[in-house]
Amino acid sequence: MTRPRYGDLYFGLSDSRNEANQDRDSFLQTYVDLNGSTKRVVRGDKFLVLGPKGTGKSALAWYLQFAEPEGAHLALVRDASSLPLAEVPRLQTGQEPGPERTVVAWKFILLCNYLELLMRDQGCSINRNPEVVRVARLLRDFGFMGDASGRALLKFSTTTVTIPVPKLGTIYKRESSSALNIFNLIPYLEMWVAEAESAVRHILLIDGLDSIFLNDAKYDESLSSLVQAAYTLNQKLMENRATGSVVLLLRNDIFSRIALSLPDSQKMRDDLALELDWRVLSGKAGVGAPLMRLVNTKAGRALGVDNFEVLKYFPDSIEVGSRELGVRKIPTFQYLLNMTRHTPRDMLRLFEEIRRVEASGIFEESGDRLRQEVIHEGVLQYSTKYFVGAISNEFAGYAGGPERAAAALTALKAINKQSFDGDEFRESLASVASGIEVDHRDLLRLLFYAGAIGNSIGGYREKSYMQFYHRRDESEIYLQGNFMLHNALIHAWGLRRTLGNEPESQTGAIPLIDRGAARPRRRRRKWEERKK
Repeated sequence: MTRPRYGDLYFGLSDSRNEANQDRDSFLQTYVDLNGSTKRVVRGDKFLVLGPKGTGKSALAWYLQFAEPEGAHLALVRDASSLPLAEVPRLQTGQEPGPERTVVAWKFILLCNYLELLMRDQGCSINRNPEVVRVARLLRDFGFMGDASGRALLKFSTTTVTIPVPKLGTIYKRESSSALNIFNLIPYLEMWVAEAESAVRHILLIDGLDSIFLNDAKYDESLSSLVQAAYTLNQKLMENRATGSVVLLLRNDIFSRIALSLPDSQKMRDDLALELDWRVLSGKAGVGAPLMRLVNTKAGRALGVDNFEVLKYFPDSIEVGSRELGVRKIPTFQYLLNMTRHTPRDMLRLFEEIRRVEASGIFEESGDRLRQEVIHEGVLQYSTKYFVGAISNEFAGYAGGPERAAAALTALKAINKQSFDGDEFRESLASVASGIEVDHRDLLRLLFYAGAIGNSIGGYREKSYMQFYHRRDESEIYLQGNFMLHNALIHAWGLRRTLGNEPESQTGAIPLIDRGAARPRRRRRKWEERKK
């Protein structure tokens, strides 16, 4: 096969749902499954899919839904960002207010949606039970089944929901009252879904939690109750060897924060959590890293070939600097990797922006290897069009989000250098956002968690290393230390570099972004002692 031009390669879209809607066949053909994740989710082995934002949690969900015709399963994806999470604890279930009522409220919401999924399956035994069909019709009329469930939650946050008892079936035989509240109805819903029989598997996936920055106690209570409800419901389904499971797609840093409210959080993570982390060994493995295999596989499958190497279109090294300051050469993979936050979304967008520049015809067409100016322009387009916006999006849901996002990024830009400390940021913030009342330390934390800045920490033999969080739950920010802008922001804003040559950890075998994140100070100290 004649090698296609780089401008004709396929790297997908930024949003997996948009990609699937535009070209379902291409999306399914080029979807890259990390370590058999989809099979484990379909089997019901895992109910938590954890991972940093941009690691493919939503892509997994939409792949399962759009791949229904190809497999023996049915999938339903629900977007939790449309639900009023803060109102869930107020849902009148027939109990006194408190954490237990919130868990029951979430269990009810999950059961209603799971029941809807089962009823889509015409071969499922549940459709032959008149009692279930009647109750499902009432729940649908109330608005608890279907896309309007958010409005139903708001409606019944002040009024107790009562479900009329049908004059037939198990409920009629066991209950003396003519109506049930949510709390009393749940055992029947659990029994029906657990005992349902079908030839296919059923997977309810709750997505959209990445779209809400849960930085408030009221959200934490609601979300921890959601995880607890899903956990106990899945235990019930597993015990009865049911036909499916409920799956939550959740950022790993959020799960770690709410874990303190979950008595079984470690069991959940050890036994029933699937972690999507493409960064494992990404430094040591070099061009064989999981992220690069993802890029190669996606581009190759679009061409119908098994073995494909995108980096063969690139020169071995990228030239940076100028004649006045000196030109340096950085190995291509390390240069590109350090422009990202080590997530599939960042990596694919970077290769896509370079592709667009090559395909535009603005520069002279490249030969066997892409021209340096094409790569530089593509990296610039990625940094300015994608990366800055991605950092701004991290403030979504944060109190005063858009205003504070603009202030934080403007303050970073106004510092006008690669390395800075907390005092410099505070002074810059005061000068560009004098009318905004905000603690500069809160913004530093948010920027750190978003991957916009790294933190300098002490290392072995008086060496220091830059630690970038990139939503790794084991990393912490040191507010008294020095900070460093991510390479993509330096590139996007044309800021001056103030560290001389790039740190060893940014150009060496193990990229800076992984070294600090993979070995926090306490663990690294133990590792050094063990070496001695």
